[in-house]
Amino acid sequence: MRIKICGITCVDDALLAAELGADALGVIAVPGTPRFVTPETVALIRAALPPFLPLVVVAQTAEQACGYSGDVFQLFDGSLREHSRCIRVVRVRDRASLAAVASAAAEPVSAVLLDAYHEKALGGAGIAFDWSLAVAAKSLLKGKPLILAGGLTPENIAEAIAFVRPYAVDVSSGVEAEPGKKDPQRLRDFIVAARAVK
Repeated sequence: MRIKICGITCVDDALLAAELGADALGVIAVPGTPRFVTPETVALIRAALPPFLPLVVVAQTAEQACGYSGDVFQLFDGSLREHSRCIRVVRVRDRASLAAVASAAAEPVSAVLLDAYHEKALGGAGIAFDWSLAVAAKSLLKGKPLILAGGLTPENIAEAIAFVRPYAVDVSSGVEAEPGKKDPQRLRDFIVAARAVK
């Protein structure tokens, strides 16, 4: 199981996640959010990372991600960067959200990430959505990988993986001590539990 640790705000948390076996790290380029980091901070984080660990820049639009050095871009909306690997985010509210999944799959994206809909937050709200909708979404993806996010924790990650069987999982608030600061034990427990699912 591939694991992305998102909402990284400092070098120490990035190195800890890398040491524990994360497959990718995410940084937030959305101003005004609790885990926002500047392009300068992202450059420091990226320079400290070991080789072969991709850094994902999460932004609302491609324009917002300008100036950030990342390996992959995770966008909620807006036009995609030409020649860039991109993950499209779909915020799932109910069965009607599946239309947005089909639309996202038709775009030139590398993968589709499903997150829980929240009125005020784009992500990192710590709430889950009905995983049966993620299972239904898989048939709409035209073979593109599905990344599961939204309310994942060390306590529920094994169940989520076993139920959905996604390509990868993405966690932020579920492994935090406080917004923007990872909890080493929860981070370790999450990765161990995710890796244990057969």
